[in-house]
Amino acid sequence: MNNQYDWSKHQFQQVEKKIITEQDVEKFKKTKIIEQLLAFLQQLIQSIQNKKISQTQPNQKFQLIQQLFQQLEELLLKVPPIQQSMRYGNKAFRDWLDQIGAIVDDYLKKQLPDNLQNAALELRSYLLDSFGNKQRIDYGTGHEFQFFLFLFSLFRLGIYSDQDFEGIVRLAFYKYIDFARKVQMTYMLEPAGSHGVWGLDDYQFLPFVFGAAELIQNEQGLLPDCIIKENVIKNYKNEYMFLQCIDFINNVKKGPFHEHSPILHSLTNLTCWSKVCSGLIKMFQGEVLFKHPVIKHTYFGTIVEFK
Repeated sequence: MNNQYDWSKHQFQQVEKKIITEQDVEKFKKTKIIEQLLAFLQQLIQSIQNKKISQTQPNQKFQLIQQLFQQLEELLLKVPPIQQSMRYGNKAFRDWLDQIGAIVDDYLKKQLPDNLQNAALELRSYLLDSFGNKQRIDYGTGHEFQFFLFLFSLFRLGIYSDQDFEGIVRLAFYKYIDFARKVQMTYMLEPAGSHGVWGLDDYQFLPFVFGAAELIQNEQGLLPDCIIKENVIKNYKNEYMFLQCIDFINNVKKGPFHEHSPILHSLTNLTCWSKVCSGLIKMFQGEVLFKHPVIKHTYFGTIVEFK
């Protein structure tokens, strides 16, 4: 999928929002970029299928992006939540967001080769939009999707290659998820566009897709109903992202699992992880990719083109 286009001579431009109406969503469904994004997602899924997290080896290619999250986390400690009457939406989040720009710019300068420095013009927006909304002090699947677009953009530019799919998921995307959760909990971000109990999760989506792929034909013989078994979650949460997600939910939500997470609980009725994975991919398209309130916030430029 990675094209041979010479990006070094490319004219990058300021990104802008293109999806305003529901009709724009229908146009978006027919774009070439959708084909490319879904193909990229499938390649990422295939790279980790039936593979434990511990089987992924360190890779120098992902050192810079991991350092980025370390720096952003250090800044979290320097900008602690303020005391306020509201439990959710701590206003210190706005101060933290105001300060991450310089760190992001420094990272992009190091990550991009000299002949692609101008690509930062487009990449910057996806990265800055990955952590939540400054005005609403919220976070949701749309913000997670911006980081997915950022990784897709690095792949299109040739920063990552076909050999890096496993690393993109495990060494970049999972590091992002881990950090995004820290931001959510530090500043008690509101869930953006939450469906309440009738959403898959308050904040994330793609970790469940990748997590289901990891468990396809797993050597332990774990079936989808394992997500309600405490001993399985305890023993395997560090090996499988899906179980890590369930563990996180169980730690932040009170009450029976089937009450606070009925959609996830319904997956226990399925007989195999391949059905879970394919079902979640369809749900991702309906609830994120083609959902107007979510996708309307997405920026398009010349890397992620609306055409």
